[in-house]
Amino acid sequence: MSWPPQEPNAPRHPQDDGRDKERPVGPLDDAPWSAGPPPIPTWSPPGAGVPETHPGWTTQPHVGHPVQPHQGNGPAPSPAGSRYADWAERLGAGLVDSGILLGTLVVLGTLTDFSDTLGGLAAMLWIGFAGYLAWLNGSKGQSPGKAVMGLRVVRDVDGTTLGGPVGLVRSAILWVLGGVTGGIFFVLAVLWPLRDRKNRGLHDLMTSSSVVAGYPRARFGKDIFRP
Repeated sequence: MSWPPQEPNAPRHPQDDGRDKERPVGPLDDAPWSAGPPPIPTWSPPGAGVPETHPGWTTQPHVGHPVQPHQGNGPAPSPAGSRYADWAERLGAGLVDSGILLGTLVVLGTLTDFSDTLGGLAAMLWIGFAGYLAWLNGSKGQSPGKAVMGLRVVRDVDGTTLGGPVGLVRSAILWVLGGVTGGIFFVLAVLWPLRDRKNRGLHDLMTSSSVVAGYPRARFGKDIFRP
C-alpha cells in the first residue's frame, strides 16, 4: 500500500506554519533552564506536509518530523521537576552555611586564648574558609548548605554554574554592602526573594544568577565540602 503524492494545494501539517527557521526554542527566563529535546510529534505519512530538515537535526525512523538532539557540549539539563527555589529553602541553606561558619569561628576562637598572633592567624583562616564556601557556590553551584537542601546557583542566561570568581563576588556583594549599610542591604537582599518572580535576592540580580531547586539532597559529610 502506498500513499498518494502530496497535492500542491494540500493543507500543510498544523505544526508547519512556514516559519520554521524563525521559530524560537522557548523563553529561558520563564522556567529553570533545560536543554532537553522538544517533544516528538505524532507519526504522519511520508511526504504529507513534512517540514524541511534543519541543519543539525535528525529524523527518527518512521517519524516524519525532525527532532533536535541534545547538544553534548552544552550545559547539562536541569533535573525533572526543577524550579526556582522558594524563600524557605534558601533560608534553610543559609542557616546551614551560617551554622558551619559559626562553629568554625568558635573552634578557631579558642586560639586567641593563647596569643594574639594565633588569634590573628585564626581570623585569617576563618575568612579564607568563608571565601572557600563562596567559591563553591560559583565553581560547582553548591555551598554545603545548598548541597544539603538540593539547591544550585546557576546563570540566568543558560543554566551553567557561575564560576569560582563570580561566586566570590556574589557573596562579597552581600556581606560587604551589608556591613557598609549597617545590615540594611543584607536584610533587603534576604527578603527580596519574597517579591521577585524568580525568587532572587539582590545579590542574585547584581550577578545575573538564580537559585534552582530539585537537585538530589546530599548527606551532611565531607563530600559537601569538596570542589
